[in-house]
Amino acid sequence: MTLAERVAGEYVERLRSFGDRAPGRFVAEVAGLTVVSVGVDEPWGLQVMAMVGDVDPAAVDVAVAWCRDQEREPQVVVRERDAGRLPSYRVVDELPALVAAAEGSQDVLDVEASDDVDEFRDVYGSSFEMRPGLAESLVVAADLAVHPHLIGRLDGNAVACAQVRPGVDMAYVNGVGVLPAQRGRGYGAAMLAACRVEAAARGCELVWLNASPTSVGFYEAIGFELVDTHVALAAS
Repeated sequence: MTLAERVAGEYVERLRSFGDRAPGRFVAEVAGLTVVSVGVDEPWGLQVMAMVGDVDPAAVDVAVAWCRDQEREPQVVVRERDAGRLPSYRVVDELPALVAAAEGSQDVLDVEASDDVDEFRDVYGSSFEMRPGLAESLVVAADLAVHPHLIGRLDGNAVACAQVRPGVDMAYVNGVGVLPAQRGRGYGAAMLAACRVEAAARGCELVWLNASPTSVGFYEAIGFELVDTHVALAAS
């Protein structure tokens, strides 16, 4: 199995980790595909995962129809190589997938796993300039007990955040954010290093993440390797 294939499989498994700990979240199996709701009213809030193996257009259509029966419009996530198998869908987002070894160190920030959901939500929501209420839906108190929600502090003040979702030997890193007033000081790189250390401590050999196309160079400069691109599709 190639590294790109492993990451594709991990995408499905780690997205499942949103679980049902908050209203509107669920995981369903439809026509052999995993459908995940992360419980938010956003275009990406409901995803049909067609990442593993060959894409079956008929199965995708069944899964999308099932979502519409729930009065929800989903996005379909596939590997970029497979997007052409769904010509009636249009690309709405491109998500480069990058991998790095679960190792490293940093001495820029004091980083710890948070047990304060309100503090984490505040840093998370502010870092990504989220609309009111979105951070509260994406992170609930029960989530902090399931996988590490890291807070980075400088002189005791929270300035950055990140989440690590460990699997068997690979961990998914997401939600790496820095408060707007604190950007450009290396805190994002410090949080990524802390995520790699956290993943190693939990028995993982690799970490992976999805980035924006414009940020690939930043990740490569700190030791990540581009292995694939995932795309989100919507019905035309």
